[in-house]
Amino acid sequence: MEHFTIFTKKIIGLFSLLLCAFFLQAQPNTLVVGKIKNAKLIKEIELSMNTLYLNNGIDVYKSRIIDDNTFAFAIEVKEPQFAILKYARNKGVIFLQPNDTLYIDCDANNFQYSFEFSGRLGSSNSCLAEYLQLNPREMSVFNMTQYRQKLYWYQNSPKMDKAMLEMNQPTFENHMKSRKEKSLDHLEKYDTTHPGKLTEEFKEFLKTEIQYDFAYHRLMYGNVFKNRYSLQDSYFDFLEEVPLQNEQIGNEWYREFLVAYFDYKNLKSESDERTPFIFQYEEGSKVLDGKTRAFFQSEIIARAFRAKEMEVIINKYQDYLRYQDYGNFDIKVVESYEKAIKFAGGTQAPDFVLKDSSNIEIALKNYRGKVIYLNFWATWCRPCMDKMERIKVLQPELGNEDVVFINVSLDRKEEVWKETLEKRQFKGIHILASGELNSEIAKAYEIKVLPRYFIINKVGDFVKNPKSNKLEEVKNTLLDLAKR
Repeated sequence: MEHFTIFTKKIIGLFSLLLCAFFLQAQPNTLVVGKIKNAKLIKEIELSMNTLYLNNGIDVYKSRIIDDNTFAFAIEVKEPQFAILKYARNKGVIFLQPNDTLYIDCDANNFQYSFEFSGRLGSSNSCLAEYLQLNPREMSVFNMTQYRQKLYWYQNSPKMDKAMLEMNQPTFENHMKSRKEKSLDHLEKYDTTHPGKLTEEFKEFLKTEIQYDFAYHRLMYGNVFKNRYSLQDSYFDFLEEVPLQNEQIGNEWYREFLVAYFDYKNLKSESDERTPFIFQYEEGSKVLDGKTRAFFQSEIIARAFRAKEMEVIINKYQDYLRYQDYGNFDIKVVESYEKAIKFAGGTQAPDFVLKDSSNIEIALKNYRGKVIYLNFWATWCRPCMDKMERIKVLQPELGNEDVVFINVSLDRKEEVWKETLEKRQFKGIHILASGELNSEIAKAYEIKVLPRYFIINKVGDFVKNPKSNKLEEVKNTLLDLAKR
């Protein structure tokens, strides 16, 4: 391994990179320095952290790769968490924690599989690399399968989805228990053979990762495939052994398990008169403490605003800002409120100009005077495809009622999109937005998950979607608007 530190040759170049990073980013507290071999044409590397749970965003840092192939990031890390290092189309997962350092040697030709780590976080990341070989992590949201239960959308990797579809209850339970035990054994053995090398923060983080990976996927299996495998209520007894309180807010599996768990509790309490978001907010607030409770409350408020349930959640939002002392999630709840106002009924829909499947320019403003059903979808999204088939039933009934169906695909491959349109005979206007979730139209309409739709009235304003997505209610809403 070719070791190096920031005190090696070219120190001036590295120092200049760090100065740029410090000035461009707020309150950096963590240093990531690296060297990448065979970096020829592309002279930039990117580091990103999912901070949606903190501020509704993805923190992205970029560094030039200077003449000796070194790069440097000075970044702000608020919670121990994973980050993604990206070079060209290659990605690798690393672990970061506040106030620490990590050095990375890698090769552009083999990227994540060539990572060699040093610095105080070096051993922790070496342990992580071995863990990820046992439990590969899907890094593309476009490859995930989605399942909706009540208010919650489960996300499943292709490998785990295949396991759930093929394994009956005993087989799946044994599979998940074995996966958990092997992962914990790996962590214990690594810690034993490398005494004092793993940071305490990393050990707690990886234990959380293992525990809630197990809990989340077992809960998903029970909720999504209950009827498929005729599961009894006793299947969910394992939840009694899963602690709800944990300080590892930066761990994605823990965060997702919390929300999924209280959604499940809501599903089991259908006689409760509280609305689902209020039920989750209040039940979570009873059993969670401190930072964890602040996160959970902020998450439910943000999700309610994204679902346009402003009247339901507005009092909790005001109480949160008035009485919640832990302020790290304030940005998230305030921005969620502002976005909800932006897309509320009566506000103007963002205009766009894109080409349809016949290469004709489509401008939203050209359809003033008509009611628009604006649908975002993709061929890889199974719920989207099911929804598109159901919508086909509506279109003949509404074709002469001043209703226009505009379908915006976020597909990666134009040829797959066109083949699907031809094969399925989907009606309406069809647009392909290059750039997927990063496309301008997806950003303008705040598209984070699929499927997603909006109803726009004859003067170009958003209309509140019906509370139910049943075809009859959607049809009645469109017909009512068309007659006005």
